[in-house]
Amino acid sequence: MRKYTFNKLIRSKLPDRMAKEGVVVNSQKLEIEEYVVQLKQKIIEEANEVSEAKSREELITELADVLEVIYAIAESTEISQVEIEQARIEKREINGYFKPENYVHYIQVAHDNHKVIEYLENKNRPYKFT
Repeated sequence: MRKYTFNKLIRSKLPDRMAKEGVVVNSQKLEIEEYVVQLKQKIIEEANEVSEAKSREELITELADVLEVIYAIAESTEISQVEIEQARIEKREINGYFKPENYVHYIQVAHDNHKVIEYLENKNRPYKFT
């Protein structure tokens, strides 16, 4: 038999389907803390698949996968979908929403604007001083 390493979460109905196809699945039940860690990895995987989607249909499918992982993270950490939606609305009221005309190439910050500089440099953010 050929061995393929996965080391990732898969959907709950897949092991039975794989077994019916003659595949031997080596798996384990994760503790809740490790499960959440793996879900966080899964959302990155699914988000990458969103960015690679070529058609509307693929995009719908991949966005559905992202939502499924979000719901699993929320459920496993006892966060309700209502709480998530409330936070989304609050952030939208404070920061607005995404629009095509708001793509920023760079910003310029005065050297003495320590508050903004500290925010940009001390957070785990992708901003680089050039």
